Amino acid sequence: MGRVGLKIIIIAISLFVMSGIYAQHSVSGRIAVIEDGKKMYLEAVNISLSTLDSVFVTGGVSDQKGVFLLKNVASGDYQVTLSYLGYTPQVVSLNGLSKSISLEDVFMEEETTQLETVTVTASNVSNRVDRLIVFVTEQQKAGSSNGINLLNTLQLPRLTVNPVTNQVSLPGDETLQFCINGIKVNSADVRALQPGEVIRVEYLDNPGLRYGKVNVVINYVVRREVSGGFVSLDLSNAVTTSFGDDQIAAKFNYKKSEFGLKYAVSYRNPTKIWTDEERIFHFSDGSSLTRYSDGLPGKQSENYHNMSFNYNLFEERKHYFNVTLRYSFSEDDGRGYSTQYTSLNAADITNTYQGRSSIRHLPSLDLYYMRSLKNKQNIVLNVVGTYIRSDIDQLYEEKKEEEILSDIVSDVAGNKYSIIGEGIYEKTFDNTNRFTAGIKHTQAFANNDYSGTVNTRTKMNQTDSYVYAEYSGKKDKFSYTGGIGLSLWWSKQQGEKDDSFYTFRPKMTLQYNFSSGTFVRLRGEIFNTAPSLSNLSAVDQYIDTLQIMRGNPALRPNMYYSPSVLFSGKNGIYSVNFYNSYLYSPKPVLREVLRENHIFIHTYDNHKDWQKLNSELTLSAGPVKEILIVSLTGGVNYFISNGNTYHHTYTNFYYRAQVMAMYKKFAGVFQANSAYDHFAGESLYGGESSYLFMLNYNAGKFTAGAGILYPFSDQYKRIEESRNVYTPMKETMYANDFSRMVLLKFAWNFDYGRKAKSGTKRTNNTDNDSGIMTGN
Repeated sequence: MGRVGLKIIIIAISLFVMSGIYAQHSVSGRIAVIEDGKKMYLEAVNISLSTLDSVFVTGGVSDQKGVFLLKNVASGDYQVTLSYLGYTPQVVSLNGLSKSISLEDVFMEEETTQLETVTVTASNVSNRVDRLIVFVTEQQKAGSSNGINLLNTLQLPRLTVNPVTNQVSLPGDETLQFCINGIKVNSADVRALQPGEVIRVEYLDNPGLRYGKVNVVINYVVRREVSGGFVSLDLSNAVTTSFGDDQIAAKFNYKKSEFGLKYAVSYRNPTKIWTDEERIFHFSDGSSLTRYSDGLPGKQSENYHNMSFNYNLFEERKHYFNVTLRYSFSEDDGRGYSTQYTSLNAADITNTYQGRSSIRHLPSLDLYYMRSLKNKQNIVLNVVGTYIRSDIDQLYEEKKEEEILSDIVSDVAGNKYSIIGEGIYEKTFDNTNRFTAGIKHTQAFANNDYSGTVNTRTKMNQTDSYVYAEYSGKKDKFSYTGGIGLSLWWSKQQGEKDDSFYTFRPKMTLQYNFSSGTFVRLRGEIFNTAPSLSNLSAVDQYIDTLQIMRGNPALRPNMYYSPSVLFSGKNGIYSVNFYNSYLYSPKPVLREVLRENHIFIHTYDNHKDWQKLNSELTLSAGPVKEILIVSLTGGVNYFISNGNTYHHTYTNFYYRAQVMAMYKKFAGVFQANSAYDHFAGESLYGGESSYLFMLNYNAGKFTAGAGILYPFSDQYKRIEESRNVYTPMKETMYANDFSRMVLLKFAWNFDYGRKAKSGTKRTNNTDNDSGIMTGN
């Protein structure tokens, strides 16, 4: 043949092989169902294309005609997973894909068996401009006992999950909202979820303008049942002290209707809790006094009861009506004893007592209606009415032997009424572009009677109106969201002038997707925060013989400017998240201390500015061999606080680490977290440094486990400091009950006759602010 001919053959073979490797193909198809003997096509079915080793490649959703198209697919072996609420997921294998292929009609069947029969073999992850969508694997479900600790297995960025106490938190004072199928719920509702019910988890770390100031929304997509019911019991109680969280829940479904009941109780009753304080008083005549308070172990009681009744009526692709009646009751009682002496005479000891008890009743009614219109349009209406009844009694007493030196009494009877109304319009143009607009109005009335050492009455009205519009879309590898809101705030207090404030609240997000698992996101937003009714109260409340807490009716809302950048990358089992944010607030509402003769007044005012810079890096790996998940986070906060008469800075380094192992029906967790501190005004609020171990055994219908908090310390403590020039202070709270605290957990779930559909509620309105100022 000769050398030239041989070279030609080799080149031809190489070109053929390379063309096969680098050729880009498409995968298309149409999703169909049989209803009443007729073939119909299914819209909004989720399509996920992954490799055989479960690496997500691309995805999409079917259109109004049931058609889907996945472009730019290289040659290789794949599997296509089709999923839709209420239907059995379908998996189509594509072995040796070497050209574009059409799957024609792929039929999906309505699910009539329990969800435990559904198997998702890969934790497919899809990145959107506002959320991370995670399909839960069977191994992750088997290693979880409820919806809370299921989050631990998903490695969601910046999220801390405590499997012992069932608490979920974000760094610092960032806020979190839970939803189930889009319906706003609390952590007790999530605890009632059986992991096998969950189809996917949507982690909205860039929520839209409709969510207001919420930083993260976690939405569990589960089945909407049309028959049967369930009863669940979840118990978590310490054996070393009085500490627990227990609940029972039930849900019953019949065709288009669903009824739900829930009761949850939480209690914290330590018997060895106290506070040590060192405070310096610099008087206006130039003299100074250092006061020392050595706390004595005392009792504290916190008890919370939450009940709810829910009914909803759902007709798929038409309407959804939901009514929820909630009632919560809380009762707190704290008694603090200490010996007190000063720098003038350490031998002159005074015995002090600080007692505080409060009872709060909070009933609310939530009415919600959603209507689906033609051409992918929805209208949502929501009204929430709330009443808060508060009774607070406080006593401060100083004694020397049996002689009472001072006696300060404060009793508050508070009544607050509020109503929140919201309307939302949403239009989806295609698979990726969406327009949302809405209006929200809050009206609040508060009447509070103060008696005791100070006798007065306050009557306050406050309104907050908000209108917004937002558009999101996608172009090639770019995703974007842009919107603007207008907020109008008004407040009126009896005997004071009314005040109003309006602001524009724009928000922009731009995301570039390097691949299916790697992206960079830039975000910027402006928002405002209104002062609380308690801080606006024209009331003086004595703290002790030298200090008074005073409200300020002249407070104004303050703005926040917040740019941030997030880089997220994933390659196989390894992932990295690098988050940087800056928060700037001019004229923030911050605490300050003033002097009037020999009395020190603690109050709030609008100061110059407050800034916070945060940088955080998270590295994680797992699941390794479907067993081990490891995550390590390191970060730094830098605070700048410029008051009207002061300037302070503070730096806080922190870390979070977690190791989780899952094997068959067993799951174990170890966590280590350093203190995440917060500095505002002149006050440092120290966070918690915590360690925990947790071990669970999941037998399906029931789960049993044991855990220990703070195993390496015999003393739990938290620190608070004030850098005020008039009254610098350092305070340390101790609670021995919480160190080396051992908890036992048990959960039982019983369900019967379940058959599924789906439904979604899209608002999250609530009111928890009582509007009462206390001398704390």
